[in-house]
Amino acid sequence: MKYEGIMTALVTPIDENNSVDKEAFAQIIEDQVKNGIHSLLVLGGTGEYTALSMEQRKIAIDVAMQVNKGRVPVVVGLLSPGLGDNIELGKYAKSAGADSVMVVTPFYVNPTNDGFLSYYEAIDQALDMPIILYNIPYKTGIHMTNDVVERIVDKISNITAMKVCSDNMGDVLELLQLVGDRISVLCGEDYRAVSSLISGAPGAITASSNLIPDVWVKIYNLVQQKEYDKAVALHKEFFPLMKALYREGNPGPLKAALEMIGLPTGRVSVPLLEASDGVKKELKNKLSELIVPVR
Repeated sequence: MKYEGIMTALVTPIDENNSVDKEAFAQIIEDQVKNGIHSLLVLGGTGEYTALSMEQRKIAIDVAMQVNKGRVPVVVGLLSPGLGDNIELGKYAKSAGADSVMVVTPFYVNPTNDGFLSYYEAIDQALDMPIILYNIPYKTGIHMTNDVVERIVDKISNITAMKVCSDNMGDVLELLQLVGDRISVLCGEDYRAVSSLISGAPGAITASSNLIPDVWVKIYNLVQQKEYDKAVALHKEFFPLMKALYREGNPGPLKAALEMIGLPTGRVSVPLLEASDGVKKELKNKLSELIVPVR
């Protein structure tokens, strides 16, 4: 499977009892599919993976698979620092029918380059399913260099894509040259997604598409039609809203904004907090300016 288009890193609705809100999650997924999003990521960072228990993660997977019913590809994030949890949840995701898993670099232990390769080999041997590499050094504190990525792709046939979260646009361009003919190099930054798409990336994984899936699908379609000026203009129009969504720890502001448009997502798990009054006011103003219905 080669991923193309916009993949939404879904929020995970949490109710007042600290349980996954199944009804609210179903509503969000339906909204995504209705608006033409190309694939869904369950339990990424935006989905508060690290704050959830194993049971909560499995419930989120079940809801996603039952509601989606095969309409779009579903990817499950494996964001634990070690093999044990990731293999357990990966096997559960595979049995539930997930199309791929997205595996973050093994943080905290600071592995060598050979260690990265050995880690993904172990994941591959245990799961035997499509794998998306996930490199996000500003969160994990470690960086899997592009030459190591190339080694991993050369060695493991199940690597199907990579989510690249980097402040350096050159990382995306180099990866497109090194492995872009074999895997989908997906930009993981809302701010840089359009430039990455124009440069040849086949898709992007975005968080703001929880809120504005139709806008992101339109941006992607404009790039495919080579109407680059229109794609850039549309991205610029919504950039202030995207910036407001990251004013405080994600997904606090995003959950607040979703609530404003009638998609309740509940609380945010500590140590993250719900959006401050100032950010909520900014979000409401930006939504109103962009004629996104505020309820």
